[in-house]
Amino acid sequence: MKKLPPLIALAFFLAACSDSDERKPDAQPAQKPYNPWESQMKALNKAKGLEGQMLQDAKDRDKRMRDLGG
Repeated sequence: MKKLPPLIALAFFLAACSDSDERKPDAQPAQKPYNPWESQMKALNKAKGLEGQMLQDAKDRDKRMRDLGG
């Protein structure tokens, strides 16, 4: 029974000192985690896009050649 008031006081103290996201309206959004392969993935996606463009150009060239009778 004698330990109850200090425990209640400690509980109120800890509750008052806790970080609460509700009290911080200007909290920063979480940053993206570090990805060591991000630059490589960007380069790969760029190369895939270029490959698609080159394949389309080759198809267009072949179609033009067929249309010309070559």
